[in-house]
Amino acid sequence: MARRNQYDMDGSVAYNLYTNGSTAPEIQHPGLPEERQLPRKRQRVKAKTAVAPVAVLGMMVVACMLILVVFGYVQLYEATEHVSDLNSELTALQKEQVVLESLYEGSIDLDYIEERATELGLGVPTREQTVYLNLSGSDRAEIYAVEKTNLIQRILQAIRNSASGLVEYLS
Repeated sequence: MARRNQYDMDGSVAYNLYTNGSTAPEIQHPGLPEERQLPRKRQRVKAKTAVAPVAVLGMMVVACMLILVVFGYVQLYEATEHVSDLNSELTALQKEQVVLESLYEGSIDLDYIEERATELGLGVPTREQTVYLNLSGSDRAEIYAVEKTNLIQRILQAIRNSASGLVEYLS
């Protein structure tokens, strides 16, 4: 016969120290306070949130708009720089024009021009060649009244004008 241990055991179960059916005795410790249960903290449940495809699409549109705004400002800056360069070039050309006009006026020889004119038979105009204009009349402008037409008349007139223009084009 097989020998039995002092402790009963059944396969994977832990040793049963109390084989006679009794339970473990309660141990009382003098001087120790009673055990209190601490209030349980509520655990926050974190819900997993899914990102909506519409939100992703909206963020992409906003990013594209932001990029377009930045490119717009870059183009505006480049255009401003180009205008500034052209203004400085215009100022330099105006200064050069003043210098060239003074050189041109300085190169005109009136004595040579008079001599050449007499060679060609030109001279100072006489009294018979002088003509005087009298512009003492008052200036005035006439404003013609415009016929008031309604919308239908204007549409019909536009159709007539288009048809006559087409006929003139084809003939």
